[in-house]
Amino acid sequence: MQIFDELVKIQKSSLALGFFDGLHLGHNVVLKNAIHIAKENNTQSCAVIFKNHPSIILSPNKVEQILTLDEKLEIMDKIGLDNVILLNFEDYASLSAQNYLENILVKNFSPIAITTGFNHNFGFNRLGNPKFLKENEKKFGYKYYEVPPFVVHNNIVSCSVIRNYLHLGNFPEANELLGYNFFIKGTVIKGEKIASTLGFPSANINYPDDKIKIPYGVYFVLVNVNGKEYTGVLNHAISPDLKTEVHIIDFNKDIYGEKIQISFITKIRNQINFENKEKLQAQIKRDIAFTQIYKHFIK
Repeated sequence: MQIFDELVKIQKSSLALGFFDGLHLGHNVVLKNAIHIAKENNTQSCAVIFKNHPSIILSPNKVEQILTLDEKLEIMDKIGLDNVILLNFEDYASLSAQNYLENILVKNFSPIAITTGFNHNFGFNRLGNPKFLKENEKKFGYKYYEVPPFVVHNNIVSCSVIRNYLHLGNFPEANELLGYNFFIKGTVIKGEKIASTLGFPSANINYPDDKIKIPYGVYFVLVNVNGKEYTGVLNHAISPDLKTEVHIIDFNKDIYGEKIQISFITKIRNQINFENKEKLQAQIKRDIAFTQIYKHFIK
């Protein structure tokens, strides 16, 4: 997949438009339709996205990201896109929908097809929408595809619903709507080695500042170390340095300085204050036993 940090000319392309925060099941359909159309017509698929969330510019409220930009690009590559064009939202925010369609999309990509979700908007005052794109099909010679709402268990799959689940620590529901397990990445750093003195050595990382915040608690996770996946028990606790620690089960290698990926499966329990070391050790053993049973029920 090629990534362009500015506008380029890729003629007769199959375009996918959206911000694709989270790249959930609905976003996946949008991208795969653009890829399918491109392959059918022996041309290239392109996703045109903004580097920064429009709400960051339009609203004083910070939008919590489900995926960082790098993570988003990594998943797009796995899906099979040919090209991603990254634009700065502030450079295009004042353009009318007509101007953006004609002078940005058509002029640079002469699209044979444009695919968006049912709720996609663009242009000044958000006047570019599915109806607008449909009305301009013949004028600019493309075929427009609107992906309808993707529904799972009576829930329309959306980033707002997924964020609500993540804020509650409800990972089974969030992961089902995402189509993959919510994850964080980080470099293993030295901790205070308290877990090691209890007999349960842990890998410490800083919880990413640019990712959506989850509740404090103890979680069943999957840990990817150098391409190999292990089960683990993660403790996400209040701490001055925002460290998150994970005990990787049946693992005893030194991985200081290495990058790991931690995928959240389900919450085991809330934080508990223990009277003594022995009670904490007993609880950790129960947490590990939980993961060994639960792992047989995940996909």
